[in-house]
Amino acid sequence: MIKGILKALDTLLGPLCALVFVALLLDVLWGVFTRYFLGDQARWTEECARFLMVWLAFLGAALAYTRQAHLGVDILVARMDPQARRIALLVEHAVVFLFAVLVLGYGGGELFRERFASGQTMPALGILKAWQYFCLPVSGALIGLIAIGHFAETLLAKPQDGEVLP
Repeated sequence: MIKGILKALDTLLGPLCALVFVALLLDVLWGVFTRYFLGDQARWTEECARFLMVWLAFLGAALAYTRQAHLGVDILVARMDPQARRIALLVEHAVVFLFAVLVLGYGGGELFRERFASGQTMPALGILKAWQYFCLPVSGALIGLIAIGHFAETLLAKPQDGEVLP
């Protein structure tokens, strides 16, 4: 069940990140083309690139965490005995969950609400700037859900014949 949810999130986030990346690539290429071949860069391309880059970074962070490919210094944890390693991993996933929920979810949600209420728009795109900040609570919810999944996987894992836990 837990592995299925994590796999579903991976299946959703992988293509979504690829799609955002392709949109970013096309936007930047169009900006370069209009600047150097048409003589005047399309106004919206720089703003759109920034918007897509922010979304790609936060969705990519959720994808990396799903795949447990995030940055980390695991040299100490790798040398621990399996029970100590399990405890360290449980603490890690609990801290990630708290950060995701409190900072990204709550803090990002408040930032989104404030920017939405202010009505501030992105001048070239003509959309509310709040939508750029919406990636914070979205990624917070995703990372929080993934952290719960990894926590449960670690808690329920049973080492076999000296195997080191995930």
